[in-house]
Amino acid sequence: MPPREPRALLEDALEQAEDLIAKSRSHTLDRLLADRDLQAVFERRFEVLGEALRRLQRADASIAARIDGAAQAIEMRNFIAHGYDGVDHRILWSTTVIDLPPLPESILRVLSETGAS
Repeated sequence: MPPREPRALLEDALEQAEDLIAKSRSHTLDRLLADRDLQAVFERRFEVLGEALRRLQRADASIAARIDGAAQAIEMRNFIAHGYDGVDHRILWSTTVIDLPPLPESILRVLSETGAS
């Protein structure tokens, strides 16, 4: 598989972050804790978000460094991928509700400023 361009990686990360935020607005923590399918969606979205930013970091570290929260998203991806049996969905929820909302704006700013091609 050929490496993706920085712009495509940023767009992938943006899509995942926006979807997580939208899901947090249309669901509750109680629903997340009770619904294994919804848990899987949250986990997968975090994995793809972190993986896109990890690949961006490898492809163009200077662009990745401009994304506020990129390192934390990569850490979350690594934890979910390698510590799947220890995922606390309360932490995923609070991360989505508290920490994630500024990320799409940061990604959009970088896309605009760099033209990330």
